[in-house]
Amino acid sequence: MQFPNFLIMTNKELFFFAAKCLSLDDHPDFKEEIIRIISDETNSQNFVRLCSNHLVLPVIYLKFISHDILPHLPNGLAEFLVEVYHLNLNRNEKILKQVQEIMYHLNKHEIYPTLLKGTGNILDNLYSSTGERMIGDIDLLVSEDDYLRAAQILENDGYFHDNPDYFEVKDMKHYPRLFKKGMPVDVEIHRLPVRIEYTKMYNTDLIDQEKKAINIGFSCFVLSDKHKVIHNFIHSQLSDKGYSYGLVPLRDLYDLYLLTKRTDISQTIPFIQHKSKAISYFLFARKAFNVPDLFPHHETLTSRLFAIKNDLNLRSYTIYRTNKSLVYMTDRINKYLMQIVKSFYSGEMRRSLIRRLSNRHWYKNHIYTYVDFFSRKK
Repeated sequence: MQFPNFLIMTNKELFFFAAKCLSLDDHPDFKEEIIRIISDETNSQNFVRLCSNHLVLPVIYLKFISHDILPHLPNGLAEFLVEVYHLNLNRNEKILKQVQEIMYHLNKHEIYPTLLKGTGNILDNLYSSTGERMIGDIDLLVSEDDYLRAAQILENDGYFHDNPDYFEVKDMKHYPRLFKKGMPVDVEIHRLPVRIEYTKMYNTDLIDQEKKAINIGFSCFVLSDKHKVIHNFIHSQLSDKGYSYGLVPLRDLYDLYLLTKRTDISQTIPFIQHKSKAISYFLFARKAFNVPDLFPHHETLTSRLFAIKNDLNLRSYTIYRTNKSLVYMTDRINKYLMQIVKSFYSGEMRRSLIRRLSNRHWYKNHIYTYVDFFSRKK
């Protein structure tokens, strides 16, 4: 994509500009273009806002440092990026200490979890720095046998949850989020790596065949690179509905970009049920980062439609919010109908519905989920 010489950049141009900043290692000659564009105050403010929304400001800082761009930025912007990076670095170091403490308690009981997503990637040295990735929580995958036992061990250590008792915990994808006073993030203990509808193509048994051991004062596992790619796709495009919404988070794309440096992502396609969606996602990453070798696959009708949807969403916030709201409401209505149907033959679903519908706090909390969704600006 060609970027304008004088005009203020559109949201679409900023998105692809940010993606190219993230892939500077493949485009070192882009340095002068970055300095020129960010020298405009409006462009720089919009750029920071977009990167903040996509949770990639720390890695932007690292790319600008490694390619000697930071000294050429306006002072206010350079200082801001330095501050954001060091805040995230300090936070991630505290998270790693939290992980170490959790592993100490679980290892004592011979439980050796597999760490998923950001924390797992940090432990597996996917990033150039501990402060490169912004982390939201700690995701631990354990066996079915260890699932409730691991939760009890952490609760005995002071972790707690405030989840209402609407569902049987033993049947949930993960235990209710656990919090502990003084700890930087909450913890999710998973018995399943993904939502149950995706476990035919991706489950704990498959993960266990290729998982990598980590021994750094404690013992745990991380996903193989191939399984990281599959998990990245399922989490970003299916569970979080990136494919349906038609807007891909740059943080997810950047994780995928880094994984392409370590594994051939085309080799994951045979292991993915939703092949056309995965191909569309990988091709979009290739386009965003402008790296032809990232995924050597021809364009398909599905991938073109996906790219068009992303293009429309990037061009128009109204289109994006309308599409996202329609997808959200359709998904909610389908879930309501499925639960009603399931309640006719599942005693557990019937009991769950009765517990929710007879609890006035459930109505308040449920309505809040709608308020929260429709009040978001991204």
